[in-house]
Amino acid sequence: MRFLLIIALLFFSLHASFAQEAENNAENNIETTQKTPETAEPVKLASPIGAMVRSAFVPGWGQFYSGSYYRGSLTVLGIGGSIVGALLAQNSFNNRYLVYEDMVWSGFHSEKEILESYEYANQRFKLRTFFMYTGIGLWLYSLIDSYVSANFNNATTLIQSIEQDARDIENLGIEIGATPTRLYLGIVKTF
Repeated sequence: MRFLLIIALLFFSLHASFAQEAENNAENNIETTQKTPETAEPVKLASPIGAMVRSAFVPGWGQFYSGSYYRGSLTVLGIGGSIVGALLAQNSFNNRYLVYEDMVWSGFHSEKEILESYEYANQRFKLRTFFMYTGIGLWLYSLIDSYVSANFNNATTLIQSIEQDARDIENLGIEIGATPTRLYLGIVKTF
């Protein structure tokens, strides 16, 4: 049941992050200044492999590199939380295991108390393992997502560049069109 809950939360957070990113891209793409082709800056694209390598070393760095700040922040917080949770669970496991060992070697406790102590220590061990695997899963997600985010960002950037070029051509008064049988180019001037 917990696994399904985690998957559902991950799904909804991904959905929210994609929606937030699309909204941010739509807001940031409104340009009020006109650029001439001579002064236009070259289009900067993010390398998908470079984003993956960055995320391999520092989870979330690849998302920041490719412009997915929201998902990069979620990745950093998720992995940071997993590391803190694993360390706390490991500390609790060590303490509970020492108590269990003392109960076993002292010989003054009943079998039921010893088994309860062992079970409590074992729960802490399982919790630590859960946090470790969660962190590894988030790290792998970070690798895949940074690659996808870089490609998504590149596609969005190229579309914006093509739209800007089309607006520049339209401002020059040149008409370009295509039909299934022909391609035409014309100069349009209104008097």
